[in-house]
Amino acid sequence: MLCVVPAAAGERGGGPPGSITFFSARDGNNEIYVINVDGSDPFRVTYDPASDVDPDISPNGQQIVFTSNRSGDNDIYVVDRSGGEVRNLTNHPANDGWARWSPNGQQIVFHSNRDGNFEIYMINADGSGNPTRVTDYPGVDQFPDWSPNGQQIVFRRDHDIYVMNLNSGAVDRLTDDPQLDQMAVWAPNGQHFAFMSFREGYCSVFRMNADGSQQTNLTPKDPGDLEAQWCSRAP
Repeated sequence: MLCVVPAAAGERGGGPPGSITFFSARDGNNEIYVINVDGSDPFRVTYDPASDVDPDISPNGQQIVFTSNRSGDNDIYVVDRSGGEVRNLTNHPANDGWARWSPNGQQIVFHSNRDGNFEIYMINADGSGNPTRVTDYPGVDQFPDWSPNGQQIVFRRDHDIYVMNLNSGAVDRLTDDPQLDQMAVWAPNGQHFAFMSFREGYCSVFRMNADGSQQTNLTPKDPGDLEAQWCSRAP
């Protein structure tokens, strides 16, 4: 994972500054961990023979949402930061993944192919009610992330990065390249994105303004397998 640091380092998610959540197979299979930003005190959160991946810390720092195939397919789960009981929020035979907390901690956005193709969905963080479908597109919509003010989501549509206004439903295209751009994440100040791209012939991390301008490669040499995240969610 490459952390793009716009301010003081912190966590992936909105929890207390100074910690990072991640997944690792260091104990034999993918599990969820929390660690201080200086690398000290790693804490294993989940214990399951299945694969637990793609965690995100809640804004209050008390819970972690993640994807796991422990039910036989990929579902969205929530667990306390200190570990313990794990709750399945989606419990659906389709593939659900890439869950991200809303800034107010009330909702979780994720992608799913439950309607035949990958679309973006939203569910209450407490698991109540049914997921709401946010996008309606015949292609592929994946890898959503919230804007810091909670009014927009950025996501991959087919090969490019798009932004949706959640109030109006308007969708704007930010990138236009024949190679794959995906996994965009909002900067804490809402002014920039970091995203992954294959336009240079290898997996690289780009930065661009929130309007799609000034797309810049932050990894001009092939660094290997990467995932971009902003290390701080603080304003």
